[in-house]
Amino acid sequence: MDNKRNKTFLRYAFLLGLMVITVYLVLKSLDISKLSSVITMVKKEYLLIGVGAILFYIALEGIILQIIINEQNKLKSSFVGFKLAIMGFYYNLVTPFASGSQPVQIYVLSRYKVPLSKATGIITNKTILYQVVTTVYCTAFIFTSTSKLKYDLRVVMPLVILGLAANLFTFIIAFLAIINTYKIKEICHKVVSYLLRFKIFKFLKSKQEGIDKFIDEYTESIKFFMKNIKLLIITVILTIIQVTCYFSVAYWIYRAFNLTGYSFIYLMTLQVYLYMAISPIPTPGNIGANELAFFTIFRRVFPQTLLGYAVFLYGGFMYYLILILSGVFTIYYHYKIDKKYMNQEATCHLKN
Repeated sequence: MDNKRNKTFLRYAFLLGLMVITVYLVLKSLDISKLSSVITMVKKEYLLIGVGAILFYIALEGIILQIIINEQNKLKSSFVGFKLAIMGFYYNLVTPFASGSQPVQIYVLSRYKVPLSKATGIITNKTILYQVVTTVYCTAFIFTSTSKLKYDLRVVMPLVILGLAANLFTFIIAFLAIINTYKIKEICHKVVSYLLRFKIFKFLKSKQEGIDKFIDEYTESIKFFMKNIKLLIITVILTIIQVTCYFSVAYWIYRAFNLTGYSFIYLMTLQVYLYMAISPIPTPGNIGANELAFFTIFRRVFPQTLLGYAVFLYGGFMYYLILILSGVFTIYYHYKIDKKYMNQEATCHLKN
């Protein structure tokens, strides 16, 4: 228990340190003398649209999850999807590589008496769906962007290519899983065998069976979607709308500063590049990387005097707003679970 608490403490201390450094770097770039004029200039209606886009993005996550849950394991509660979505966002933002959300979501489903195999299938389906749609969506934007834009962003292009390659690899693995599960297992076995030569990866020796099981569940989940065409179409359309809401935020910040000249599609394309550039970076919620990449990618769009304020707002929308909303709910939900558990323990103790 103490070891677990120490790990939790270190994780949150690291996260807090990243937040402090990021806020310091952003504030350092602000021209404080222009603060009052910037506040007066900013069009609040566009900021509200930006907030609305993020809230709609969160709501759609819950709706899509609820649709998948209802299709695979009907529950009495109609709000489980939203609960999973909000808690998923919180753990995505506080764990490296957004690795903490799926285990927590599976745990929450188990509290609703959903069998482990079905709970894993539900969360796997949602993860695959978002990953594939986002990869195709971003790839389309990047490949149709102009050569000039690619040249202007040449500094971040290696990271963009790396992020795109990592996402495309996931997409290819998902496709191969449908065609040949055995081949996927064989490839994984070879990769693990190679990694075991290095001392740092010795822990994988005991994970082989778990990897095979995950591949089987992964394949079964993909095939479930492929068989249910209506579910696939509905969830893909909703995910496209969800991703569009997410990638529209930079445009609403741009318009909030009363700027014109660049189109909605152009600003969305820049945010797609930003998303791909930071996706391989393992910091929780990509904090720090998000802001630094924004400075690089959007410096030609925002005037130098406003760029720091734009970064400040972008970080506020994409990280802190979601973190605060999801964090408050997650803490409250954990409190309810702990209270319920303590009441059950007390009842059992009285009976004995």
